[in-house]
Amino acid sequence: MGSIDTEDFEVTEADIFGELCRKNFYTFVQEFWSAIIAEEPVWNWHIEYLCDELQKYVERVAQIKDKDGNIIKRREPKLSDLLINIPPGTTKSTICTVMLPAWAWTVDPTLRILTASYSQSLSTDHALKSRDIIRSDKYRLYFDELTIKTDQDNKTHYKNEHTGERYATSVGGTITGFHAHIIIVDDPLNAKEEASQAALETANTFMDTTLSTRKVDKAVTPTILVMQRLNENDPSGNWLSKKGKKLQHIKLPATDKGEIKPEH
Repeated sequence: MGSIDTEDFEVTEADIFGELCRKNFYTFVQEFWSAIIAEEPVWNWHIEYLCDELQKYVERVAQIKDKDGNIIKRREPKLSDLLINIPPGTTKSTICTVMLPAWAWTVDPTLRILTASYSQSLSTDHALKSRDIIRSDKYRLYFDELTIKTDQDNKTHYKNEHTGERYATSVGGTITGFHAHIIIVDDPLNAKEEASQAALETANTFMDTTLSTRKVDKAVTPTILVMQRLNENDPSGNWLSKKGKKLQHIKLPATDKGEIKPEH
């Protein structure tokens, strides 16, 4: 019987923590929080809940390969889109738009992810924070196979070495030649423009028309919309008014006292 080279089976602490983060998005958020935010978070129950729900969407659209490059899990048709109504100051952007894309690549580095917000500067800031995580020493230690291509490393559009991409745009902005496996829209409407009919129409048209043509596969690509409710006819209300639309709706009100408007 031949001898076994034990070095082939050496498992480091980084391997263990990396695998724990890869398997659980909430663990990833806890592990990489300090990479972008200096203050210690208050780990309220809603953070783990949102992480668990978001993980389901990524895992469904992910294509998984074994170490030899053989596909062992193909992309699955989405069950629904996801609407998260949550008040400001609840780490929604950090979880959904900053952390989630960085984690999604650890599950499937071929994912192409489109993110959008009401302004280009806000959307760019989210993309840069995600890139800070990916560039961090800890991320490179845990996931050394994931690096951003040096010839495609822009603030709003960067790629990894496995064909994965992140594209950040704004509501009303142009999206040329990019089709996504996952779409994340974070605050498509500026709170200062909640009563503006023009702003409402622009945001809803972007959600209904522009994004519908930016999917790799309409049956597979989920759209995740996360925002605070601002108007009965805001993008959340627009989605909720569509009969027959398959939608998971998570709503966390800012208060539990009295009537809440909008009611959804």
